[in-house]
Amino acid sequence: MLYFKQNGEVEDLGDVYFAFYVDNELVSEMPLQNSGYILDEESSSCTNNATVTWNYTEWFPEVRNLTKTRTKCTLYFTKTKKVQTALGELEVYEYTPDFTKSACDDETCESHEKGIFETKDADGPTYYYRGSVENNYVLFANRYWRIIRINGDGTIRMIYDGTTAHDNGESSTDRQIGTSPFNATTYNDNMYVGYMYTSGEAHGTGTSSTIKTANDNFYTSVLASYSQYIDTNAGFCGDRSTLNNQSGVGTGTVTTYNGGYIRAVESDPDLTCANTSDLYTVSSSNQGNKALTYPVGLITVDEVLLSGTGGGVFDGSLNHQLISPNSYLTTGNHFWTMTPAGGYNPFVLTQWSSHVFRVNASGGIDDDGSTGARSLRPVINVRSDVTINGSGTKEDPYTVS
Repeated sequence: MLYFKQNGEVEDLGDVYFAFYVDNELVSEMPLQNSGYILDEESSSCTNNATVTWNYTEWFPEVRNLTKTRTKCTLYFTKTKKVQTALGELEVYEYTPDFTKSACDDETCESHEKGIFETKDADGPTYYYRGSVENNYVLFANRYWRIIRINGDGTIRMIYDGTTAHDNGESSTDRQIGTSPFNATTYNDNMYVGYMYTSGEAHGTGTSSTIKTANDNFYTSVLASYSQYIDTNAGFCGDRSTLNNQSGVGTGTVTTYNGGYIRAVESDPDLTCANTSDLYTVSSSNQGNKALTYPVGLITVDEVLLSGTGGGVFDGSLNHQLISPNSYLTTGNHFWTMTPAGGYNPFVLTQWSSHVFRVNASGGIDDDGSTGARSLRPVINVRSDVTINGSGTKEDPYTVS
């Protein structure tokens, strides 16, 4: 039996009838989830002044203002829109997912969304891969990578994934470049949440973090000979903005919650970077802090949310970590993001510490003391004017030339 939502409550259809049109042809059943179809809300309508929208996570219509019997709703479904990118033509979902829900093929996930979705970054529309996608493999520099998104400037952002191709959720240390503390020196200063930092400054870039040094070493040893394919303008955001724009925080041991903390808790990803000083770029870039020696960084917690890991890492007294065990990002190992959480004394613990977000072995998001040894997974941006071959699958990965 088909069900619908009336003012947020699931009810039996009763005297509400639906007519489904797919590509303008009347059909007997609505299209299946993840089949590439979305509801054309402008064309769809109901009688008796009822209104209808589509719940993409649970995949059924939500009818509101239903006051009379024998209401008929006519629903029109169209395919995802097609966009031209450096990867060729892609089918993209335009609706905004519910980021409080984890998305993957595993039964432990709350949503089974799978595909490429659209949002915006500082440069325009960006297309990100969400769920247990299997069409974002890249073979580059004799290593495998997974595409995170097509940036707003058309470049391709991707994360390291090993010397061989790995399945989604596969547990393997090959999918990382060893382990490293984010900052090995100590944990007792807010500056250690920075990918680069300066003592006494909330947004300093005078000293490289431990993880940055390891990342730079990977670049010089593996990627330097492929530098002609790597974009040098796009940046990597290590957002040290503060929660609600707090004043007098961000240095020393003053309790501080960075902007990424609230975005992770509220499942509200944002791909813009609040401060130029936190957008890490190389000297030739036309944006950012121009503090990097090499164009390599890490994934952000916002990109992890977009990929299908649900947020809400805290519920006030207990850790609440949604997992995505079958996500393309999940490796069976904890790995660092580039996003600071802050400097504070977390519940249960009794010691103040600087914290940076990580992705857990099972795909969840958590904060972690900056001195902990976690996996390094480099992130780079491939230029938009390269030639791309392949279909992006594990068996036929994209290649760059």
